[in-house]
Amino acid sequence: NFEEIARLDVRVGDTVVVEKAGDIIPKVVRVLEKMRTGDEKKIKEPTKCPICGSEVTRRNTADKKPVRLVLNGLAQGKQTLSVALFCVNPKCFAQELERLIHFVSKKAFNIDGLGEKIVEQLVNQGLVKNAADFFTLQIGDVESLEGFATKSAANLIESIETAKKVTLARFIFALGIHHVGEETAVRLAEHFGTLVKIQTAKIEDLQTVPDIGPRVAESIGEYFSSEENNQLLNDLQSRGVKILPVEARSTLGPLTGQSFVLTGSLEFMSRDEAKDKLRALGATISESVSKKTTFVVVGLEPGSKYDKAKQLGIKILSETDLLALLK
Repeated sequence: NFEEIARLDVRVGDTVVVEKAGDIIPKVVRVLEKMRTGDEKKIKEPTKCPICGSEVTRRNTADKKPVRLVLNGLAQGKQTLSVALFCVNPKCFAQELERLIHFVSKKAFNIDGLGEKIVEQLVNQGLVKNAADFFTLQIGDVESLEGFATKSAANLIESIETAKKVTLARFIFALGIHHVGEETAVRLAEHFGTLVKIQTAKIEDLQTVPDIGPRVAESIGEYFSSEENNQLLNDLQSRGVKILPVEARSTLGPLTGQSFVLTGSLEFMSRDEAKDKLRALGATISESVSKKTTFVVVGLEPGSKYDKAKQLGIKILSETDLLALLK
């Protein structure tokens, strides 16, 4: 976070005061400037991607299209730029690797045993170039990886085989469509019911889904208009991936019509468990805070969603409040 680095004027070689934010996350509070020796070096924002050498940008948070990086960190006009820097090259090795790691992650295809290091090994050895390649792996391919023997390789192949049956929501989330998080994927699955209907939906149809506005709808439309992306979908299904029918769930319950946003980490249950319990009572879960939000559940280190809830006057629940509500 280069804005935070600039605010603190923290430099390489500095002695700093650190506290545990929320009793967990180490956070630099301030720099002890009197302890500087003069050898400290200022931290400069990169202007090139350290992996592929392409230009980096800040994204305009009011527009889905990236804007050019302003070197002094200031946006022109009324644009609001993201804190994060993004590489403009969609074929950057680091981006492609992260897309594959996301694809097999717990909330996506949930392939047990395919951690980040193993995915990186598979990519480095040319065994996996896109997500569909995971489903062509053989025991012999995996045995060649560091740390694998016949038994462990067989276990991984079995995990991959098991993962071929996946819900539509997990499938959509796994694709890594820009702006489409876990909850948006659930909404799309429940609204359209099949992958084909999502693929062929018009922008105006996508916007009829709760919490999907023009920006997200355009991102979804762009993804499914790509020939390369559609080829990937065909390859996944031709290699045995089966999308399970969407189960109809009752939307009636004591929390029907109420929308919840969860932010921060919870102590007594995971956020996924909390979401499942709320959905079972008829509530809807959203990824972003808006005037339509009924409650924002706040755990440790809540972030910007908490600030926006206060700004909009949305009722805020602690984890204790949530537990009481669920009871």
